Amino acid sequence: MGPWEIVERKGSEEIAVVYLLRSRQDPEVFVECVESLDPPTPPEEKWVVTLSSQKGCPAKCVFCDASFYYKGNLSEEELLGQLESILNGHRDDDRMKSRKIKLHLARMGEPSFNDNIPGFLEEVKERYPEVPFIPAIATIGPSGREEWFGKLRSLKDEYFGGGFFQLQFSMNTTDEDFRDGIMPVRKMTFRQISSFGKGWVLPGDRKVTLNYALFSDAPFRAENIISLFDPSNFLVKLTPMNPTAASSTKGMASDINFDGTVSERVLGEKGKLERAGFEVIVSIGSLEEIRTGSNCGQLAFARLAKERREQGIISPGGSDDEKSFDDRRF
Repeated sequence: MGPWEIVERKGSEEIAVVYLLRSRQDPEVFVECVESLDPPTPPEEKWVVTLSSQKGCPAKCVFCDASFYYKGNLSEEELLGQLESILNGHRDDDRMKSRKIKLHLARMGEPSFNDNIPGFLEEVKERYPEVPFIPAIATIGPSGREEWFGKLRSLKDEYFGGGFFQLQFSMNTTDEDFRDGIMPVRKMTFRQISSFGKGWVLPGDRKVTLNYALFSDAPFRAENIISLFDPSNFLVKLTPMNPTAASSTKGMASDINFDGTVSERVLGEKGKLERAGFEVIVSIGSLEEIRTGSNCGQLAFARLAKERREQGIISPGGSDDEKSFDDRRF
């Protein structure tokens, strides 16, 4: 018996399935993981498995639903248990034989705060030597975690070189003061991220991704990227601001929409970046996937809030739910 009980599976295997897992040791700990496809790419070509790295999240980014509680890091056993909760349903089908399986640590939690992540990835490589996992780490780049990032770089070079590792920094704006306001933890400066990327990318490696989930109030100027980052080491990804409860209640209107439309200001800055030699990807996920509640923390929050109401700990109704999102902690 593993560390997790699957309490809910939501979605469609043709698009995405979100798993809500409850800890067998602490019934008030929930985490989420996801398996998804990238239509029209068939599953034998690409499959994405997205895992949580922490029990909730301490970062309190203002647009995210995963910070409503924080109960610590996931152990290597708990990380592996998440992965196997998904893999166990596909032992005999083509997904385990996919040409490219992206193992994305980008769900609940900030992966660089968890010292168990490098050991988990090493264990994955040892347990599944024939499976073409591509670890993908999405991080806000906290400061003071240089040793962790160094271990990650060594792991990439030893086990996942030649393009089998993806590192992404969640930037979301080109203004550092504004970034501190929406992501209120101590972080690497833009200049420090730039320096780190120069040492990260070896011949054959994937470039480091600078991800901007843009909303209309977020400053975004191509010149700030061009002046600091080298297009031989970095690419730029532009994505919608996901419609989480947190972003919706704060009126954070996305500059990139799920119907494929992009604001004029973003299109203009995109053109400047491309003329400066940057590869720019506009990545728009499936609206059907969003409708499954696939944004970080949504299912976990809803389940825990429901159980708390049933226990009489918080009263039923929308106002308490909204307050819980604002406080980000029960």
